[in-house]
Amino acid sequence: MTFNHLVLVGGGHSNVLLMQKWLMHPNLMPNHPISIISRDSHLVYSAKFPSVIANLIPLEESLIDIASFAKSAKVAFIQDEVKNIQFKSNKIILKNRPEINYSDLVINCGSRTKISKQFEELVQKKIAFPIKPFYESYKYILEEDQFDSYDELPFVIVGSGLAAIEIAFALRKRWRYRPLILVCELQKLSDKFIFWLKKFKIILKSKINFNYKKILLCTGNAPHHWIENNYLRLDSRGRIITNSTLRSEQFSNIYAIGDCAYSGKSQLNSSGILAVKAVKRLSENIKNNLNKKRLKKWYPQKKGLQIVNLFNDSNQSAFAVYGKFIIGPNKNLWKLKNKLDNDFLAKLKPPIMRIDSIKENIDCRGCASKVSQDILNKALRNSQLINFVDNTEDASEIFKNEKEIILQSIDGFPALVSDPWLNARITTLHACSDLWACGAKLSSAQVLISLPKVNYEFQDYLFSQSLKGIKFTIEELGGELLGGHTFETRNFVAKPYEFGMDISLSVQGIIKNGKKPWKKNGLKSGDILLLSRPLGVGIIFAAQMQNINLFNSTNLLYKSLRTSQQFLVDQIYQLQDNLGENIINAATDITGFGFIGHLKEMVKSSNLQRKSQNLNEIKAVLNLMSFNTYPNVMELIRKGVKSTLFDGNKKIYDEIIEKEFAQREIIFDLEEDLSTGKISDKIELLLDPQTCGPLLISCKPKYEKYFKNNWYKVGRICDKDI
Repeated sequence: MTFNHLVLVGGGHSNVLLMQKWLMHPNLMPNHPISIISRDSHLVYSAKFPSVIANLIPLEESLIDIASFAKSAKVAFIQDEVKNIQFKSNKIILKNRPEINYSDLVINCGSRTKISKQFEELVQKKIAFPIKPFYESYKYILEEDQFDSYDELPFVIVGSGLAAIEIAFALRKRWRYRPLILVCELQKLSDKFIFWLKKFKIILKSKINFNYKKILLCTGNAPHHWIENNYLRLDSRGRIITNSTLRSEQFSNIYAIGDCAYSGKSQLNSSGILAVKAVKRLSENIKNNLNKKRLKKWYPQKKGLQIVNLFNDSNQSAFAVYGKFIIGPNKNLWKLKNKLDNDFLAKLKPPIMRIDSIKENIDCRGCASKVSQDILNKALRNSQLINFVDNTEDASEIFKNEKEIILQSIDGFPALVSDPWLNARITTLHACSDLWACGAKLSSAQVLISLPKVNYEFQDYLFSQSLKGIKFTIEELGGELLGGHTFETRNFVAKPYEFGMDISLSVQGIIKNGKKPWKKNGLKSGDILLLSRPLGVGIIFAAQMQNINLFNSTNLLYKSLRTSQQFLVDQIYQLQDNLGENIINAATDITGFGFIGHLKEMVKSSNLQRKSQNLNEIKAVLNLMSFNTYPNVMELIRKGVKSTLFDGNKKIYDEIIEKEFAQREIIFDLEEDLSTGKISDKIELLLDPQTCGPLLISCKPKYEKYFKNNWYKVGRICDKDI
């Protein structure tokens, strides 16, 4: 499949700078689909990483939010790891998902740490670890914090370059007492560095012939394996050789820049220092090439100034290195480096959008795009479909015999993420959640896909990626895709075009062996309420729309969004078989109407059922402090971040508290012990719409001990008159 699709490979500084250039100068941006593929959603700015190690700044201050920058620049973001590129067929092979086709490529994937045979086995045993990727090496360093003592075995840094020297200084700042040894080629170190390393009690060795505990490898750069084992011509250090227009010598549609590239002229050890100046010429050449204009040449400087921090305790100072000349340490050099690094990071912060502009201009996606419950119920009443208001269920029974019951449900929403494959997977899992809430296992599905009005080839790409995501997920769950339907939207679609897609699925599930579906209306007095996941999905996506940096939140959130909850249903059935008892009295899934909206449905339908059986009405009593959230969600609530469906969901809560206390369907445990602010914040959490949200079950308290691993208690059910 050949179509105009520019793909940026890697989340390096140059690719982020390129997106920043397009954001500031839209006329330079190609007028066709653009995607960026990055293993991580956030990039550690390498110049700031030693300051992180030295404990001068938190890791979050060194991060560049690639995903938010891509969204601002209208570039589709695909989070995955490149395993290979088939340059002759224009295909990118990824680790966790199907291949991506491209027409033009910008490679800015950095490099990996060069690991000699001497250390390969130690790395496998996790005794030695490379400095890259930075996230991983930082985890190892954090684990060593507890061993800051004279009595510990030495921590070893291996390397003879400026990076190894600066990391050694940073670790001494972090660990005052821990023995540190720098293993290096002593003849490559200047006398000035040797003097200051010894002054900071960093022992210098030429080889490892002593006892040690851990080894950090700062041993230079090597190409990623897919570059090393490919057609591209490389220099002696494994960097892609480019011509003066920044293009590969073999493939005219391949650009390379940053640490992974070499122009053939610079004497600098790394071309990353040249990235900022090279991006201007790169952006012009990409545009000129598409317009069939002559490309401009770029001539890198042969040498560059490098500044190395000393990380001394007082009057922070640094060295300046230019070729063989070393100046310092000097506090003004430290100030200069700090200013340059901070200015660079500030340039690469995506613009923060005001909360009021979000409300006015951008509607939330995913399950937050639902019609509010009051509008839904009013329309159902007006259409004489009152039964769907009073007796809501997550899925409907469409077939039943002595051996099995078949349930059916339908769900879908506008694209939540700009990666079409991941979006299709998330939508499919979300649709299946209705079946899991009824205790059913997916058997089959049909799909309805709305495609944006773009050129034929790109429609083919979007459709193919989406179908692959749907098919992969359905088959993973043991189901079968039976068919579907497509149509082309007539609405205007802006970049990235991936957001112009809508996907809905009709899903069918089976309950076998004479078991009965779990329903909403089975709540019993004395039951406990158990939840399977944290809350806060809608709030996090609303924050992403404002370009608020959410490093910890998004990693955990996307892990949940990509993960099926079918195994929870399977575990419950296995437990029931082992105990010979039915455990679940009622169940639902928490989605668009938030926790309170869906719990209210359960209480209401249960009371209708109990009334028909001449039983007392029940109510739910919630422990507001028991609810788990994704990281940073409560802080975002206090900042006023909320989904566009929040106001609709708040009407559900308002209807509850407008009643006399004794008549309320939902009340809160120990409410008098909480401050007004805490109550308000927690209520906002419980009104947040969830995509791929948690399952909610009720059961007798005696079963709680079996649910400790994957569930947590949030409340209980009691008689309404208690």
